[in-house]
Amino acid sequence: MRLHDILNRNSAEPIFLAENSFSDLRRTPTTEQYLKEFERIGDLSSAQPIQLVDNGATIAFALYLRSQGIDHWLVLTNIISKDERFAERVRAIAGNGCEAIEIDFSELRSAVIEYYSIFLANQWLCESCAREELPYLDIGTFASVRELLHGGLEDVSGALGALDGQDAQNERDERLLHLLRRSLPDSQDTDVLEICCGDGGATGALHSLGCDPICIDYDKCDICDGLRSGALHKDRSIVLDSTELSMFFGREFDCVTGFMIGPIQPFNKDLWASILRESTKVVRTGGTLIFTFYAACELEFAAEVLGCCGVSGRGFENLPDLPDIGYDRWVYLGSA
Repeated sequence: MRLHDILNRNSAEPIFLAENSFSDLRRTPTTEQYLKEFERIGDLSSAQPIQLVDNGATIAFALYLRSQGIDHWLVLTNIISKDERFAERVRAIAGNGCEAIEIDFSELRSAVIEYYSIFLANQWLCESCAREELPYLDIGTFASVRELLHGGLEDVSGALGALDGQDAQNERDERLLHLLRRSLPDSQDTDVLEICCGDGGATGALHSLGCDPICIDYDKCDICDGLRSGALHKDRSIVLDSTELSMFFGREFDCVTGFMIGPIQPFNKDLWASILRESTKVVRTGGTLIFTFYAACELEFAAEVLGCCGVSGRGFENLPDLPDIGYDRWVYLGSA
């Protein structure tokens, strides 16, 4: 793992982050418990304390401990919580003999993202794997949940006869590539955030353009599937609620995109409105927002929400070769 490289440790040495998930890094409940315990203990020089420092600011703290019969490194970090007292408390705990390692914030964040992805893909963050307990509905990879929600299996029966699952994916990838080439001409140097990425079914189009997006989704099973298949990269994939984007990211992305946003229905419109508004808070001024939808009414709803956020954009139909297939058919392209 990258954490081993950052701490200059042998790959055989166990390293654990204090928090149980990336989202927990916002409120850091376990980190706070550890800091209080370390403050109570006092002298921790025997634990080989290490501070990770970015431009003079302490952003992480590592100790070599023994717990439940295992010697391991424990890493506490404030890269998301931005706790103003973190550095002061760490200095008081670590003392003068603490090793300091200079590290860039973005490098540590990538290492932290990779850590949670590795643990997730190995099922170390789940009591049991829900995917193994639920039988798959064997109706072909083309009949997704979205088709079922928007009218039933018969709506795509013709398409299923014309294309098998892989051909359908190839068809979708080609249309997305065409769309992205028009929207992101300098894509290789573009910082992209993909929201609601699922298992990475559309992420390959971004990879094909040379983008290495940060991909987030609230469904950890989908992220796990994408990591296992290789569709998602382990140092760029996060289990995260898209309604809280601005709590975890600044205005640091040239482009925020989401493919097949929705389904947007009356009972969940407020949720999707919140996600769309949050997207505008993490894109740079002049940055691009690209969202695709199944239905025209979903596009119209998104355009209204984004317009109220000051985004200038347009919607259009990205008509596929096979009109019966609704993937990414309606597109919103905007500028922040």
